[in-house]
Amino acid sequence: MIVLQPDKPDHLADTTPDLRRLWRPVLRRMLHNLTSDQITLAAAGCAFYATLSLFPAISTLISIYGLVLDPDTVEPQLDLLRHLLPPSAFTLIGERIHTLAAEPHSSLTLNLIISTTIALWSASAATRSIIAAVNIAYGTTETRGFIRFQMVALGMTLCAICGAVLTLAVMVALPVLINFIPERLGLAPPPWSIELLVQMGGPLLLLLFVLVACTLLYRLGPSRPAAPWRRILPGSCAATLIWIVTSVGVSYYIGTVATYNATYGPLGAVVATMMWFFVTAYVVMLGAELNAGLEEEMEQARSAKPQ
Repeated sequence: MIVLQPDKPDHLADTTPDLRRLWRPVLRRMLHNLTSDQITLAAAGCAFYATLSLFPAISTLISIYGLVLDPDTVEPQLDLLRHLLPPSAFTLIGERIHTLAAEPHSSLTLNLIISTTIALWSASAATRSIIAAVNIAYGTTETRGFIRFQMVALGMTLCAICGAVLTLAVMVALPVLINFIPERLGLAPPPWSIELLVQMGGPLLLLLFVLVACTLLYRLGPSRPAAPWRRILPGSCAATLIWIVTSVGVSYYIGTVATYNATYGPLGAVVATMMWFFVTAYVVMLGAELNAGLEEEMEQARSAKPQ
């Protein structure tokens, strides 16, 4: 006996494309675009502007952080970046942070006003360049007005700096709270599992910070209507994980294989920093290309289905 299955109502019909069939054309498109000269030049421009804005941004970060917590607590948290940054770049940034953290606390308020004004404009140049790079990845043209575009870049720059300050503050406060609260309440010390989780909290917070930054960049950066979160998260997650791996790889390569200090002399640390920014920008564009490819293939698959 043949049993006929009733047709599904239109509102229950499956309109979601098969993702397994999308990955091959998406990866092919992504690799083709990433090897183009346009993407490489965009990543190089981002690295140049990011290098110029690095130290003003650090000054602003230390100034804002110093208004709430002791600036000296920033230096121990820098160890999280030891394996992600090239050794010469890590030393260069560490020396600058040590110099800023050693300044008298009374000078931080005036320093905040001056450095914030300079850093927001300088760092927004890096933000504007990465927004332009993401527009290239998504294949969109910038249509926002000059004032609106500048405000978007400044807002994203300020959010990134404040997000870094909040991440550092939580990383500093979490171990203190875990040990302080039981002692004040007369409770037993926390078990070793909690202490292990607190020690892992730093890297996890750094990972979360990068993920949120990429997600907001892919949603607010391109000059187009904001895409749904589900279309942004694949590229954000991929960019975050690949960034961790490539940062460790670049740090190892520059520290053990490349001879930047011997080749470039005193400029070796600056060149290493710029190379790390170039790889970071390239990975960010990779995530944008992945999202753009998925969106395009899903739209084509939906339009090809009979209505």
